[in-house]
Amino acid sequence: MVKKRTAPPRKAQAKGARIVSAYLENADVFRTAKGGKVDGPAVLVLRNRPDFHKRDFDRKARDLERLGKEGRLKKATPDRDSNKVTDRSTGKRRTRTNVYRDRLIRRLTKDGRLSKDKGTTATNKYLANKRAVEQLYAGKGPITSRGQGLDPDHIQDLQMDGEDIYANLRPMDAWTNRQLGSDISVALRDVPEGTPIIVKVLP
Repeated sequence: MVKKRTAPPRKAQAKGARIVSAYLENADVFRTAKGGKVDGPAVLVLRNRPDFHKRDFDRKARDLERLGKEGRLKKATPDRDSNKVTDRSTGKRRTRTNVYRDRLIRRLTKDGRLSKDKGTTATNKYLANKRAVEQLYAGKGPITSRGQGLDPDHIQDLQMDGEDIYANLRPMDAWTNRQLGSDISVALRDVPEGTPIIVKVLP
């Protein structure tokens, strides 16, 4: 009796497999060391995915590549409260990224900038601001694909010793930001804290 196939063929599985946007080129070295000291840096490889916002990925990847060459990247010590600040308008503790998001929204909507959508010399500016505001609001919730929302992104990630300051933040496609950040975190999981990181970007 021929055994009934319960899983898709290997080729189909490979074709449908999720593409990883970040992996460690020398991962075996760190796995073998099991948390011990390793000579040399961790080599983080980044590659664009078809579901990413290409412009935002390219900008992020180029900046990380540059920061690695400048010797500014290293595996940071996890700190759950590193992104918390006191919101002066409410007195409550919030993440700096959320405060930054709300500041951007206020800046784009103040002075009635979004009160008209046609018939003025500022129409194009209005439409651009309107789209940005909608995406910033959308980024407060779950995201399932590129183009749905915007996130404040740390140019130099906190997990790679980036500073949690407003100058280190800028808007980025939320889907690309979250997926890439997650893949980087997984790629660096066996890398000891304090290890230098260099970045390679696949064409």
